[in-house]
Amino acid sequence: MTSTRDQRAGALPARMPHVPPRVVGRMQDHLRKEEFSQRGMPAALEAFFAELDKAGLAPEQVTAEVFRAAGTSRSRFRCLIAALRQFAPDVPLAPSRPVKQEWDHWLNTRYNKKPKVERSTRRVGLAPDDWPTTWREALPVLDRSVSPYGTRLKRLAPRTKRAVVSAVGMLARARAWAASRGVDLPETPSGELYEGFLHYLDEERDVSFGTARDYLDSVRMFFLRAGLFDEDSFEAIGNLISALHCEAVDTDPGKWARLKEFRKKFTLADILQKAKAACAKADGLPGHSTAAFKLRQKAMIYALLVNTGDRQGDLREYRIGVDLRRFDSGDWEHGLRQNKTGNKKELDCLWPGTSVLIDRFILGDRPDWMLAQRLDELDGMNLLTLSEHVVDKGYINRRLARDFGIHGHLVRTLIADLLRRARPDALWALQKLLGHTNRTTQRVYRSDFDESAAVRNFDALLGTLAD
Repeated sequence: MTSTRDQRAGALPARMPHVPPRVVGRMQDHLRKEEFSQRGMPAALEAFFAELDKAGLAPEQVTAEVFRAAGTSRSRFRCLIAALRQFAPDVPLAPSRPVKQEWDHWLNTRYNKKPKVERSTRRVGLAPDDWPTTWREALPVLDRSVSPYGTRLKRLAPRTKRAVVSAVGMLARARAWAASRGVDLPETPSGELYEGFLHYLDEERDVSFGTARDYLDSVRMFFLRAGLFDEDSFEAIGNLISALHCEAVDTDPGKWARLKEFRKKFTLADILQKAKAACAKADGLPGHSTAAFKLRQKAMIYALLVNTGDRQGDLREYRIGVDLRRFDSGDWEHGLRQNKTGNKKELDCLWPGTSVLIDRFILGDRPDWMLAQRLDELDGMNLLTLSEHVVDKGYINRRLARDFGIHGHLVRTLIADLLRRARPDALWALQKLLGHTNRTTQRVYRSDFDESAAVRNFDALLGTLAD
């Protein structure tokens, strides 16, 4: 005999003994009016709350393991999430995000796997095996601290090492290219070797002045660590690098053009407004969704960029409890040692608004009282991913380019210009903020427009972020 919706609604409590009565009541009221949007919702909720009961957890304390045990298939998991959103909205969904990622990965692996495409190598420089013997034997110095001329040089970071190896491989290719034209370039550092390298870069690679400067800078780093310089060859490469830098600044107005374009539409305060808006938008989305995660992440990134003036490469590496630490007062403290300079910046506590956005990102849609537990779980993890993984190099820049048409490093320029114009007597503070080794470096961080409006907006804006 076919049962009516009223009869099925009346039978729900017996089918769902572990589900709280208020949730069952919502389901009964809904079923009396219309069918559930997905079949299996009562069974999925019963399995979920049974797992919570088995683990001895309140709904607010739900973990990924509970979602994993209840969502035994992708369709079952999706049904569970839909049921919780509709009938148990107080249950935080952020803990289910890892399970959602696992099922998405399973789906992509099963149905969307693309055949492997054979690609030809894009390597231009020669591999170390084809370098001159003295260069090849010096390669290990990149992996340890050395003092070739009495001054200690720290071990290179992996990214810097790759850049150095690439540049030296390109230099080796330049020697081979010159030899094929009857020119024998020396393997020891000298003006002749550098000039031949620049000729190769100009003729064969058609690189900009800035790129040529970066190549020579990496080559200098290698020869310096290898102890292959004499006084004349060291001075010669330094002079070339300086000349190339001047040419790059004079002939590449792109940076200043982008800054002017930014100023026509935005101020630094607009970056913080975008952060606030992104966080507010995330609150209206399911806590387990990738969209909510990325919006809270973007809000936190923008606030940190303006608050700390860090290089986006350093920001990618932030670790919870290591590079950023939270006090019981709710303030976060910046303690990052920069990859480029090795300096530890003197920032003290972050702005209240920035600290709030960090808390919201870590919690997701969990209740505030779970923050201490979350910090224990995530101690030592990457701040931007809440895992051991690090976002890719262009991740932050792509978001800034989409919203403002600038990249992360230009935020440092905007901050420097703001302080230079608003407080020209406080250049020492700019050095501490940006982490420069001397005041000469910070003079490079300048532009030709006024950001005084941002100064007037900062205090009021940050007060709203902290509310």
